[in-house]
Amino acid sequence: MAQAIFYKLQRFSGVLAVLILWASTLISMSRTGLGLFDDRPISFLSTNPASRLLFSGGLIISAFLLINFAYYVRREFAVKNRFFRYFVIGQICQIILALSPYGERTVSGVIHLIAAFTLAFSLPLLIKQFTISQHDKKHHQLYQYLLRIEQVSFIVGMGLFIFTRGLAPLGEAMPAIGFHLWILVVTYISSNSPDRLSLASS
Repeated sequence: MAQAIFYKLQRFSGVLAVLILWASTLISMSRTGLGLFDDRPISFLSTNPASRLLFSGGLIISAFLLINFAYYVRREFAVKNRFFRYFVIGQICQIILALSPYGERTVSGVIHLIAAFTLAFSLPLLIKQFTISQHDKKHHQLYQYLLRIEQVSFIVGMGLFIFTRGLAPLGEAMPAIGFHLWILVVTYISSNSPDRLSLASS
């Protein structure tokens, strides 16, 4: 009974992480007056006293939940180890950026920036590895669509963040949109019509 409850909680840990991340970020943005169309990046929330604890806490808690979800996906789907490495490295970077407040000319700020870019790059890479590993599964075409969505959102987000002014928060959020959509879809498929390793081997 306890094992079944833990298994179910692990399956939905990714969805819970997404909810916590968006709730903590949106509440923090509301507290500080930061909008999607703003010169200040979302990372600014890690420096403002009104949002620092909530925003950083949301990042850390969601990262641990997502690492748990990565374990679930690795166990239930025929995925390559490279997928798991990309996933965990990205979430470790999320924890690092939560603990390293944003600052343009500080050591902490440099660490924050490197961790943020590493996290962003890990998302399309891990989804690509997952999609490759599912080439012979029922939902492979859907996974390909999700990969394209993530790749487009990543490119657009990077472009908005680096090459435009007044759109920094939107640019930062874009890569996460495709990733979070992928989490929701994989969770749904694993709950209803799974392409799971356990089924493939039965």
